[in-house]
Amino acid sequence: MSHDHRSDWSRRIDQIIRSKHYTWIGEQLGGEPLEQALVDMTTDIRHMCKRQNISWEEILERSRIQFEREEAEAAGGSQ
Repeated sequence: MSHDHRSDWSRRIDQIIRSKHYTWIGEQLGGEPLEQALVDMTTDIRHMCKRQNISWEEILERSRIQFEREEAEAAGGSQ
């Protein structure tokens, strides 16, 4: 997802959780404590990376960079 498409990321997360296409996320969050649900979802993502021969470490690093940029923007700064 490009940076432009992530400008309203918090609303998008809410939409994904409630989306009919992603009902498993809402069900998982509804049935487990949030921390365990996040562990389960992260584990699933790691399985997807392995099956598709995608580097989990690269995804994690890119995610960290994007997260830091979005947090800085939300705080009124820019990177």
